[in-house]
Amino acid sequence: MMIVFAASISVLAALIILSPFFFGKGGHLQAAASINSLDRLEAVKESILKRFLEDERAYEEKRISKMAWEQRRQYLSNRYIDAARRLDYLQNLAKEQAAAQSQGKGSVNG
Repeated sequence: MMIVFAASISVLAALIILSPFFFGKGGHLQAAASINSLDRLEAVKESILKRFLEDERAYEEKRISKMAWEQRRQYLSNRYIDAARRLDYLQNLAKEQAAAQSQGKGSVNG
């Protein structure tokens, strides 16, 4: 009886721990994944880069601690990489769609 109780508690705990991965909104790093505009993604990349440079300057001027800088650096780096990957994906998708349309028009006309 105790084994069944312990197993059910373990399963319940695992479900609670893993539930954010399946339910609810995505985190900040998923923000770029919802953007489908190339211009907006470029703007996001620029703003992340500016913020990175501002925070780096603040660290060099000893206005923020090393630990705070490391956390911000990692967070901003991850957001930048996320936005850059999304931008690359959308650019490649646009190229593939343009190529498919030009092939489709060529076969219809030819």
